[in-house]
Amino acid sequence: MSTHPNIGVIDRMTEAIVENDRESLGRIFTDDMVFHGRGPIPFAGDHAGVDGVLTAIGTVFELTDGNVTLEQLFCVADDEWGAEWEHAEFARNGRTLDMQNAFVYRFVDGRVREWWFIAAGPADAAGFWA
Repeated sequence: MSTHPNIGVIDRMTEAIVENDRESLGRIFTDDMVFHGRGPIPFAGDHAGVDGVLTAIGTVFELTDGNVTLEQLFCVADDEWGAEWEHAEFARNGRTLDMQNAFVYRFVDGRVREWWFIAAGPADAAGFWA
């Protein structure tokens, strides 16, 4: 069974975010891309473009001093949509937070136009970021 090319787009996007690679993200995102963060995360809200994404997700790397472990549990995609489930572990101030995160992507011509990040953390997850 072959893998849809948009799965590769998602994987390259994750790598580019971790590496703070604006140039690659500029090729992966459409010019009008919007990122929607939902759940007990420090960047909840809507963010536009490469700068919006890197600022939002950069908050997590700043608050944790880069102590972030990500494990993709599955990823599926077709020409228009993609979905991913991830286990994430964050370390901060001697504490850890385990979360399950869902991602939904809308593609236009092989580029990410919209991205929804839905964090499924424990009830007290918001306190971890305070």
